Amino acid sequence: MRFSQRNGLTPIPESIKPDGMPAPLRNSLWNAFDAWEYPTSEYEFLAVLWRDFFKEPIDSIPSVGGYGGTSYRRAWDRIREQFFKDEWHFVYDFLEFCMRFRYAGEKLAWLVSRVLEQELAAYRIVDGQFVQITDALEISALEAALTANNDSFAGATRHISVALAMLSNRDNPDYRNCIKESISAVEAAAKIVSGKEKADLKEALAILEKSGKLHGALQKSYTFLYAYTSDAQGIRHALMDEPNLTAADAKYFLLVCTSFVNYLKTLAKG
Repeated sequence: MRFSQRNGLTPIPESIKPDGMPAPLRNSLWNAFDAWEYPTSEYEFLAVLWRDFFKEPIDSIPSVGGYGGTSYRRAWDRIREQFFKDEWHFVYDFLEFCMRFRYAGEKLAWLVSRVLEQELAAYRIVDGQFVQITDALEISALEAALTANNDSFAGATRHISVALAMLSNRDNPDYRNCIKESISAVEAAAKIVSGKEKADLKEALAILEKSGKLHGALQKSYTFLYAYTSDAQGIRHALMDEPNLTAADAKYFLLVCTSFVNYLKTLAKG
């Protein structure tokens, strides 16, 4: 693990932000499109793009005639230039249009879906459309939790940073330990607020509930969540094979735990 990951310095990946389109995500989406076999002839496909997507005259499609036939290289150069230079939403508009090509479009949607998950993008494909799964409030919660403006919560901040690094590692994501670190962040914060450094999360939450700082229903919900990650078949133990976890599972735990850490920080101020 890198120094920045161990010490809570890992930034939030741009791809997880709703308006984020970092180079790795844009490049991978283009590669998915480039690998796609569109369902018609080259001219027919470009004609549909010019007529229905770009809303330009079909006879304006850039082309060069020669003895070997007509070359549409310039048209593809135009598409590629816009794909890489336009605003982030052009990429999604363009791919969504192409995914409407019936069965062939379904193949493109499959290729794009793999990229979205691998690159931890803020969108997924539902019924041929891009649907946002990460909103600005979730990003704000992560940014607030990663801001170590109180040294007493430095431990919780490190756990969240490590969890984020494990989730956003494109080459080798570690969903299991992302969840573990997320819960550990809550436990670290709860210990500080409860004043019991040696307490586990269940004990710390019980103290907060008894003192009136934490609503009983909220205390129970996080106690159950902690139990899920701590039982013999849970995330923290290796008594059985690796659970079948996904990026969605890890992201859910990370965001829920991040929000609760921020909430616990407000209790400390009170």
